[in-house]
Amino acid sequence: MNVRQWIKKIGIQLIQKIPLREDIILESHPDFSDNALAFYEYLLQKKVNTRHKIYWAVYNHTLSIPSLPEQVDYFYLDARGLKQMIKRFLALYRCKYIFDSNAYIKKRRSDQVRIHLGHGMLIKITKDYHNMQKIGELDGYLTTSPYWEGVFSDRIGIPKECLLPLGYPRTDEMYRYKEEQNYVIWLPTYRQHRLHKGQGLSVMSPYGMPGIMTQDELQELDETLKKQGLTMYFRPHPVQDLSLLHTMTLDAVTIADDDFLKKHKITLYQLLAGARALLTDYSSVYYDFLLTERPIGLTIMDSEQYFSMYDCAFPHYEDGIKGSYLYTAQDIREFIEHLPEERQQHQAELQELKTRYVECSDGRACEKLYYYMKDHYGFDR
Repeated sequence: MNVRQWIKKIGIQLIQKIPLREDIILESHPDFSDNALAFYEYLLQKKVNTRHKIYWAVYNHTLSIPSLPEQVDYFYLDARGLKQMIKRFLALYRCKYIFDSNAYIKKRRSDQVRIHLGHGMLIKITKDYHNMQKIGELDGYLTTSPYWEGVFSDRIGIPKECLLPLGYPRTDEMYRYKEEQNYVIWLPTYRQHRLHKGQGLSVMSPYGMPGIMTQDELQELDETLKKQGLTMYFRPHPVQDLSLLHTMTLDAVTIADDDFLKKHKITLYQLLAGARALLTDYSSVYYDFLLTERPIGLTIMDSEQYFSMYDCAFPHYEDGIKGSYLYTAQDIREFIEHLPEERQQHQAELQELKTRYVECSDGRACEKLYYYMKDHYGFDR
């Protein structure tokens, strides 16, 4: 045991003798986003930060930290240097409540309470992420419907008593901003990691848009959108290589990345709530958009290869995921040209899936989680 390990061991023994503080850790990826952000904003509305300190667990050392209110602070998960490491250590060992949504922040003490807020209901299952050894000890794991009990329990091994069908906090915004607007939104999952271009699916998506393989196809898509009087907000996966897309000049396609959202002071779920239609594939955003009961186009031309790399939550993708299956650039254009017909054709089955998959997402998920914590763990006392 080296000196650093010895000091850490002594520090842990000492701090575990000190009572936990009724303080809170929140985590998301990207930082300050997703279910954790929605729940955090609810906590601020309840003025929880005036009674208990709230910490954000942050990944990005280059991130410009937003202005934080009273008794809200942050620490880096990948702490660098002694000062950062001490700050992280104190937060992880002194805070009673942990709400993680992407990373798994494991308990340091047995009397801590940990709720995993989730990063999305399952379409794909990644064995090195969705397993109990990686997840660690839980007191609760959020889901959006009782339907998911069998999937998470049988396929991943999460104890049924830990599954909390309270709905996703991030979808609460979809009830506040639900007026339909004149745009569509495209949220694909990534096929190739921009830093590991030799990995991923062999069929490349040069613009990050599955099915759009050439410059001509991209320009034709842009023309189709203009003719329909629509804007497309393209929300790329954070690790997708977009270098080629950035060389294009398009009139109707806007890249709705994090910088775009910050510039326009809008969240992803506000943008999603107003979309006339969604394009996606194997992303959990599919379930969230079911709440709108609007058309969903599914670009699944590479599904066979995709599910040779990942497990599917269903015996076959098409068994559980319904909508308009799109295989070519022409299919995508026709989907956009015929949105009213698409809505009529698939509305009944999408309503049925909404009831099945997101039954508990009713615009009150933050409230329900808050009062669940109060009733079961004396939260915010």
